[in-house]
Amino acid sequence: MRRACVLVEAGSTPGRNPLLPSLRRRLAEAEVVLVAWDPTGRFGLPPEAPDADLYLLKGDHPTILTAAGCLADLGAHCLNSFAATEAAADKARSLARLESAGLPVPATHVAGDRAALATALATGPRFVKPVRGAHGDGARRLEPGEAEMAAGTGPWLVQELVASPGYDLKLYGVRDRVAARRAPFVPGKVDVARQSIPRPDPSVLRLARAAGEAAGLELYGVDVLETRDGPVIVDVNAFPGYRSVAEAPGWIAAVVLDALEVLA
Repeated sequence: MRRACVLVEAGSTPGRNPLLPSLRRRLAEAEVVLVAWDPTGRFGLPPEAPDADLYLLKGDHPTILTAAGCLADLGAHCLNSFAATEAAADKARSLARLESAGLPVPATHVAGDRAALATALATGPRFVKPVRGAHGDGARRLEPGEAEMAAGTGPWLVQELVASPGYDLKLYGVRDRVAARRAPFVPGKVDVARQSIPRPDPSVLRLARAAGEAAGLELYGVDVLETRDGPVIVDVNAFPGYRSVAEAPGWIAAVVLDALEVLA
């Protein structure tokens, strides 16, 4: 029987990863066993991950990325690829890839320390967030003189403010399939109410697919702000939670089965 292993923070915590039970059932129907491994507490070198034909990289916790990198170095097959997952975890690299692909992103700079951040803020308010972060942790608007209020120790992304309706358009992609939701932006919180968009604008779906392709991701999430001048991409994530997307387990199972067939 074929085996897949998902690397995920708090993988066994009830309610933490609601996608996984449904995905496990879908794969079991195709005689594929899915197990979860959380390396965030501790793991040895080489990593003592469960034996599997394919490793699913869920999340960008630094320890998960380190474990995934060790596995990839040993020849493990990963979905998304380790290289794409690692690049997506660095928000500066991610935005640079999107901009190079001609996709709309805010004007962005990287401030390596608080002195540089203070200089960037001197000309006006900016949206500031850690270069490596998740779920909006530490992301906030800062005014001139507020560099000391930035979360963490840097480096930070410093972005021009984008006028928007006050919510994020969250696009969940699995290869060419994309589901759209609207959700309020609440830093650090994942369980926010999401409003389904039954008939999203086709141009927004194309934008999400282009972002996933530019990032080299098969499983991806794209956060977009809708403005008067059109949509602007503010973030791309590898293997998001797909919360409220009922179709996601079936979509992801199909990609996993395709990958296993290639490896057979």
